[in-house]
Amino acid sequence: MTPPTDRPKSFANKHREICAAAIELQADLKRALDEIFPDERGARSIARRLSIDKNLGWQMLRIVNSPDPAPILAALPGKLGLRAMIDALTKHGASDAAIRALQASVAGMQEKVERLGASPREIVAIASGGLESEHQRRTLRRMLKLQFESTVAIRGETAAAEASAWIVTPSKQDPALATLAGLYMVTGLRTIRPLGPRIIYRGATVASGVETSDFASVEVGRGESIPFLVPQASSPDLDRESLTLKSTPRGQFVLADPDTQPDGMLTLGFADRFEAVGSIHRTETDRTAEISCQLALPVKHVFLDLLYDKSMPAVEPSASLYFSAAHGIEHGEYAELRRFTGEVEGRFVRSMKLPASSGMDVERHLALLEHGASLVGRPLDAFRCYRMHLIY
Repeated sequence: MTPPTDRPKSFANKHREICAAAIELQADLKRALDEIFPDERGARSIARRLSIDKNLGWQMLRIVNSPDPAPILAALPGKLGLRAMIDALTKHGASDAAIRALQASVAGMQEKVERLGASPREIVAIASGGLESEHQRRTLRRMLKLQFESTVAIRGETAAAEASAWIVTPSKQDPALATLAGLYMVTGLRTIRPLGPRIIYRGATVASGVETSDFASVEVGRGESIPFLVPQASSPDLDRESLTLKSTPRGQFVLADPDTQPDGMLTLGFADRFEAVGSIHRTETDRTAEISCQLALPVKHVFLDLLYDKSMPAVEPSASLYFSAAHGIEHGEYAELRRFTGEVEGRFVRSMKLPASSGMDVERHLALLEHGASLVGRPLDAFRCYRMHLIY
């Protein structure tokens, strides 16, 4: 009989303990950085002020701004880099208490990795979902394309592109709270074979589960409209054959039927607004927010924009991929284990207008953003745009 001490350790347990150590390291690094940079900071300013390599400054910024453990581990430098980071913080004004706490958390991380016997491959798996090499990344992209094509063939429906956006601005009721506008648009919705109406949009929700409105189930006729449909961001001449709004215990759903359109395709834009939903400032008990987009059908390009009011404190978002069904298991103890193995690009952009190569109806998408800005009473140029792009 194999002694208990020799039994293989659960990867979930390794994952849990190493992730907890990563969160502790993040908190201690943030404490040290806050003492030197009490206000806005960027990778270049960190590197310049601490006299370190710019790449190390970027890694430090990624660590403190990461919403979950995986990107923390992905951004962690090696032993020499960690030593250089701690030495620079010590030299340029971090308190003795902050440095001791950071040294202890670094040592604790190393101790847990050794005690748990976590292999380099397992650490990489936690940090990047198993994408250990460029070959694996190329393989993943090829498999995603094949999976997309097979899903389209099986489901018989697809869309050229999808774009979601969340507009964040201080609430007029209380400037310490945020008002959100949730926007969603799909371009080139079509069916490969006759399927009839399908669910294309669910009324947006916030973490508390509060719906924007409590609409009764209604079929849309020529003189009526979907409450959150944005006509200027949608195909013209939509009639009762094209759209239906249904109310269920799980929320408000819009059903669409592109077969009824002359060209067999639909472009649809929707918008919801939430007033005073949460703090716009980082607090000890609520330090992050999770933003999601709806994926209702196979789509080649997905764009997610976060539009931050320029009057708000600066933030550096971090892109992470999860897939979950509405009203499924909430993010919590097993959130990291449900991370999607994939790649997503995210960066601030100068222009909110999507490129022609995006597959979107570019002008209608811009009209949707303008409409969302009007919902919160601000001009579109009052926002900074952080854009994420996902293929397949």
